[in-house]
Amino acid sequence: MTTTYNLNGKTTQDIAMIVRNYLEMNEGMESQTFATPEGGAVIQARSRGGSFKQFVGLDKAITVKINPISETHVSVDIGEGKWVDKGIAMTVSWFVLWPLAVTSGIGMYKQSQLPKKINSVIAQNLCYGF
Repeated sequence: MTTTYNLNGKTTQDIAMIVRNYLEMNEGMESQTFATPEGGAVIQARSRGGSFKQFVGLDKAITVKINPISETHVSVDIGEGKWVDKGIAMTVSWFVLWPLAVTSGIGMYKQSQLPKKINSVIAQNLCYGF
């Protein structure tokens, strides 16, 4: 999912900070940010809680790439995360340990909502996206 935003006086690094703070404070994720040679940023985040959350299918992971298009605009590309892992876990758990199918479904839903939430946070902080 790629969206273009007018920076409205902010920088690419400001947007990276907004996204990182949101993921850490509101989504309970741990994250790391890398600068790109083009002046952009890549944020990688995953759920805190490690193996247990992964086992029950409640983990989330996402990659957000922020790339400058011009001095006033950036594109934000949000990677969808770990769908294949969740689908396999959900299928296997349905036959072996069905309660894990429920938690995997919840995890898939939460993962699917994350890009929308991130875009909403960016738009609110920049006033609008187009």
